[in-house]
Amino acid sequence: MDSLARLLELGYSANSVLAIDIMRLGFQREVQEERSWFSFLYGWCVHVADRVAYLDAIIQELELCSNDVSIAQLVVELRSDDGLVFIDSIMYFKSIRDFEVEKLANMHLFLQASRAHLERRMQFLARFNAM
Repeated sequence: MDSLARLLELGYSANSVLAIDIMRLGFQREVQEERSWFSFLYGWCVHVADRVAYLDAIIQELELCSNDVSIAQLVVELRSDDGLVFIDSIMYFKSIRDFEVEKLANMHLFLQASRAHLERRMQFLARFNAM
């Protein structure tokens, strides 16, 4: 029933009862959906890359503070065991950054696959439009 309803909706949207017009509109919609998915995925890649840069900045500041305690004392009051807190914090943020870097690498692979899939659909639509 869903297929029939989708076909009727495509026919109504195409303002035609010709199968070729209905199919063309269906393929155009598929390309539009793929483009929106690609755009969404690209946006997430940008977001994760920004997060990695932010974590790198945090790690750099923590390493600076742990290497030069006088700088850290300007900002916060330090106790004798706060050196361990800096080291633990650095390890914690590095593990988060490593996870985000791996996630970003996987997302880039998925983005490449999505780009190839979108290009194939666009080529098919172009061949179909040429008929």
